[in-house]
Amino acid sequence: MRVNVLLDIFLIGVGLYLTMTDPAAKTLGIILVLAGVTSRITGTVFSPTEPYDERQGTIKIRSGHIAYLVSIGYLFLILVLVNLSILQDIQFALLLALGGQVLFFPLILLYVNRKM
Repeated sequence: MRVNVLLDIFLIGVGLYLTMTDPAAKTLGIILVLAGVTSRITGTVFSPTEPYDERQGTIKIRSGHIAYLVSIGYLFLILVLVNLSILQDIQFALLLALGGQVLFFPLILLYVNRKM
């Protein structure tokens, strides 16, 4: 196994452990899980051993633009839900916003890579 895969599994495992066992470290645990999942998806799309070429650059730029546009709408939706008092807990709303922002790019990267 490569070191990157082990580090991703370690981040996800420690994040899940912190989320389930320590209420004070729940936010940190969620951030670690998001980091591990993001790293794993990005590592799946482009292998670290694969040399960087023009196609990768094009895919990353297109994915970044799409993720940016989607994230603006997503943040607007979170703000509307907080304003309408559907989401009562501000910390949870911030975690949802952060989670969406962190996961949009690798998910769209996966989609654009499969499409091209």
